[in-house]
Amino acid sequence: MIGEGRVLLLAGAEADLATLPPGCWIGGTVGYFATPQGGVAAKGTVFYTDFTALTDGASWRSFGAGDIDEIASHYPANGFALVIIPGFSKLLGHVAGRIMEYDGLYNVPLMGWVSAVALDGLPETMPPDRPKSFAGGPQAENERAAVLYVSLPARYFAQLHIANLFTPGTGPEIRFLKSGQVQDGDCLIGGTRTNLARYMAAQKIDRRLPLVADHEGALLNVAILTKDVSKGSVTFLAPVSTALTYRFAELIVDYEAEFVQAAAEIELAKAAHACICVLHYYFAGLAGAMDMREVSLLKLPGTDITAPVTFGQIAYTILNQTFTCLTISLSEDIFEDLPS
Repeated sequence: MIGEGRVLLLAGAEADLATLPPGCWIGGTVGYFATPQGGVAAKGTVFYTDFTALTDGASWRSFGAGDIDEIASHYPANGFALVIIPGFSKLLGHVAGRIMEYDGLYNVPLMGWVSAVALDGLPETMPPDRPKSFAGGPQAENERAAVLYVSLPARYFAQLHIANLFTPGTGPEIRFLKSGQVQDGDCLIGGTRTNLARYMAAQKIDRRLPLVADHEGALLNVAILTKDVSKGSVTFLAPVSTALTYRFAELIVDYEAEFVQAAAEIELAKAAHACICVLHYYFAGLAGAMDMREVSLLKLPGTDITAPVTFGQIAYTILNQTFTCLTISLSEDIFEDLPS
């Protein structure tokens, strides 16, 4: 497919992606895929999305911290862009605090993911491997973003969809004294300096709940990957910001059922690409699914779709614990349901 010049978005283990030839593709490492039958390990398998039939032109670029603010300057007139940023990179921290200020960011849909690696369940320590991105060939990068620009014919348009289970809870406000993905000191909880890891242990905070910030009407989840009470440290999937105020999310009563309901609201029959957070993969029962729940409850609703399991989703900005989807529609579809 690469040799035929197809326009591809790829996901898999680093060792597999690094064997592929140059071409019109970008890729990112992941540890797993969520499939209609449940979770599948990525090693030895490459997930691909082929955009060739939809596009009338495509190109790829690689960006570092010095020029990623120019990402929108290469947008197609009609189409979309896909970006992959390495997880736990300095670049991710740079982007997370600034991306919504980039000129022209919202001119076309920008979707993607934060690349990931395999976890041994939900660990209390960080995995040894570093997530990577690939731009147009087999060279793995851990501090550069890969971006695929796809131009659509005039009759087509792309849209982003986000399934988010969470809203801010009623607990105390949380503000951080430093930005970053690892917090190993005090933060302000209800205005009092407190260690977050020890607060979570004392209050028996449900591990499944992210922090949620309201940023000008947009709810931004920041998921907790690990906490170490003895060291007083918490590791997040995305950087927290000193500029935002967070609360722990409202409690989810039935995580699996609410995930299925939220995903069902997306018209997945028109999905061109989707990705899912690694914490949904575990908490919504997609890991080891065949042994845990009935297949009818496990499959992503609406259609048979396979999604890479990531350390974050990108829908203009960095998201955690969401399910994101890019759909492609004909312009005529807009008018089908209007009264004559």
